[in-house]
Amino acid sequence: MKSIFKFLYFNKNERIALFVFLVVLLLINVGYQLLKPSILAVNYESSDRAINWIDTSARKRETSFHKKKLPKIYSKAIPIKSIVPFKININTADSLEFRKLKGIGEVFSSRIVRYRNWLGGFYGKEQLLEVYGIDSILYQLILPHLKVSINDLRKINVNTCSKKDLSSHPYISYKLAKQIVKYREHHGAYTSLDELKRFPLIEEHLFRSIAYYLELE
Repeated sequence: MKSIFKFLYFNKNERIALFVFLVVLLLINVGYQLLKPSILAVNYESSDRAINWIDTSARKRETSFHKKKLPKIYSKAIPIKSIVPFKININTADSLEFRKLKGIGEVFSSRIVRYRNWLGGFYGKEQLLEVYGIDSILYQLILPHLKVSINDLRKINVNTCSKKDLSSHPYISYKLAKQIVKYREHHGAYTSLDELKRFPLIEEHLFRSIAYYLELE
């Protein structure tokens, strides 16, 4: 044991040298710690916890698509033609022509033709409202397609007609027809249709309606 401890014995000069050596090592270590470059902590976690690879690829395709310059297409301005609705003359059209109108089928077309023949023709489009079953909604629907010509009206001569002829018209009752004929027999032929206004049964509205269907010669 003594032989071992003798190797650990240092004299004064050796102890001073050893102390200086340790101090130098300490200074070197401290200097290294102070001068070494700082190591930044790397965060390996993505800011997006879940990456949608489908959306990312789609976004890339969108970006590349928009970067491409699309060819400019020049087109000539095409004038827009106004669509003119077809029109039918309600005084000359047959039942087949009336069926071309929206909402007018076989039944309504037959009623219109029968009522027109009974009247002697229409003097106004609004007379279609007198046809059984045609209401204001259906009338407004077909109105843009209607036209009327009063030259096609069939008229009754009040100076030669009989009571039966007059009363056959839907606007003239048998009682009124009898008065008209009786007045003519007692006072002679009518010189003006305005003479009919003297009858109490003929109001202004009725006179304006029947005047289209009456004549003096």
